[in-house]
Amino acid sequence: MNFKSSQPPSSSKEIKWYWEQCVRDNLDFSRTTINDVQFDFTKPVDYFELTDGDADKISFIGRRFDFFSQPVALKEFEMNIFGDLNTDTQIGVLLSGVNSLRTEIAVYGIYATFSYINKFVYCAITICLVDKDVGMEMETAIIEIGQDEEPYINPVIISEDALDYFSYDDIAKLSYWLGNFWIGIQYEMTNRPEEIRIIEQRGPISSDGQSHKQDGHIVLVKRIIPIDKDGNIIKYGATGSGRNYNMPAWGVRGHNRTLPDGRVISVRPYRKGKERNNPDFFVKKEYQFDDEKIDTDIEYNPN
Repeated sequence: MNFKSSQPPSSSKEIKWYWEQCVRDNLDFSRTTINDVQFDFTKPVDYFELTDGDADKISFIGRRFDFFSQPVALKEFEMNIFGDLNTDTQIGVLLSGVNSLRTEIAVYGIYATFSYINKFVYCAITICLVDKDVGMEMETAIIEIGQDEEPYINPVIISEDALDYFSYDDIAKLSYWLGNFWIGIQYEMTNRPEEIRIIEQRGPISSDGQSHKQDGHIVLVKRIIPIDKDGNIIKYGATGSGRNYNMPAWGVRGHNRTLPDGRVISVRPYRKGKERNNPDFFVKKEYQFDDEKIDTDIEYNPN
């Protein structure tokens, strides 16, 4: 997304005043009210564990696309960057802005939880930093990302404590980066690399007696095309596949489905399982990208 038309808070008294109205002395991501509806940004969601360099690539890819140009493949997810942040990456530079206010502070990570609600994206930002040898995970801000005539970001809530470390402009610039990261994720989840895999036998898929790992379940972002030994694509039916699901609740990404009449429709992401409406049973998974595919997308020029 192109945020060049967006004005930083320091550009006018009116914009700065608007940001000031969003400052709160008590920010709780587990109980946040947006448009009179309460949300919990701490509930388990699928996530991406990335280095600052890899996250930069996703955000760079997202810069090429408008907000509504990509179908929403993941309505909610978390981005985790934890560890050394390099000043030769854009996200590293953005987070190092803390040094302009407090030179003795060091940032060592960021968590950002995204949620797609009523055609807007809300992002809850937690910044991890060290202040005088004391580590903290600071709930920093919740921002709204959207597009009218042009892409924009708006603050929803800003922690008063965060302003001891970051300026309004610092939070705005970070929000632009996060907005592009959102679009980059949707693009990569929709345009997955394909792998052809020969299936020798279509037997029932059942449990081996071990329970599913509740956390850390890794999913490679890739479309598997199953074929038989003669090279024919295997099409699994909706019923009678022999699959035995043991997880009480899990997330299904958005995808396209071809109807019997040949029409292709977009299926929105949703949760599945007997306990799909109970967040306590949700089994989150970590998505990982194919590095070669990401590097190819970085070099791709749609124009």
